[in-house]
Amino acid sequence: MGILDLFSPGLSWLDALLGEVLSPLLRLTLWGTIGSALSMWLYVRFSSQEKLAQLKLKLIETRQSLAQYDSDLKGALEITQQLLTLSLKQMGLVIGPTILASLPVLFILLWLSTTYNYHLPTPGTLIEVKLFPSQVKPQWKPQASKGLVAGQWQMKWPTHEQPLQLYDPTGQLITTFPWSQAIPILHQRQWWNFFIGNPVGYIPQLANLEKIELALPQNKYLTFGPEWMQSSEAFFLLVMLLCSVAIKLVFRIH
Repeated sequence: MGILDLFSPGLSWLDALLGEVLSPLLRLTLWGTIGSALSMWLYVRFSSQEKLAQLKLKLIETRQSLAQYDSDLKGALEITQQLLTLSLKQMGLVIGPTILASLPVLFILLWLSTTYNYHLPTPGTLIEVKLFPSQVKPQWKPQASKGLVAGQWQMKWPTHEQPLQLYDPTGQLITTFPWSQAIPILHQRQWWNFFIGNPVGYIPQLANLEKIELALPQNKYLTFGPEWMQSSEAFFLLVMLLCSVAIKLVFRIH
């Protein structure tokens, strides 16, 4: 588990409880609403709304002064400089709270990417497997997989009672199917896994294999637009954007 996965167990526990009464789409909507509320609350809590309101008024006045100015160039440059200074001050006041407010969104997005985008196939379903590098010839125990082309295999998704094990050519165990979670990629541990972990583990560092890709069934939450828009992250961000705009307008947040 990586640092940014700190809240994932708690989110999964709560999501499982919600799953008893809500569909995946309704749960995603709820997570988007929660993410929006948390983000906006953190922003308001740690930003100086009074100072931002004053700066906003000054910016409006300065823009009006510049629009109405009809004298020499020197005066126009002075007003432009004032406008730039006020804009930089505004940026300085919001950048810290904005970064802080984005943390709940980041935690939820990373959790969604490993929880909502794919689902495990039913036992007996044919699943394509890609191995990298492709020239590596693995060993399957029991021998239940069919080679397609170099580096590509087809296997029947096994049960926990009759698992399927994958070994590299040296006889080192790489992984055991079925996996506990619907994660499409298994790879050797990288430096960024300190921040974002792989829930199903890693390929041993000394193994000949570097990465395994599974063609797991995907969950789609929108019926329109390009494929990337149909993911859980896209739907979550859409709900969050709409909720954030509504909160901003209702509570007049600067």
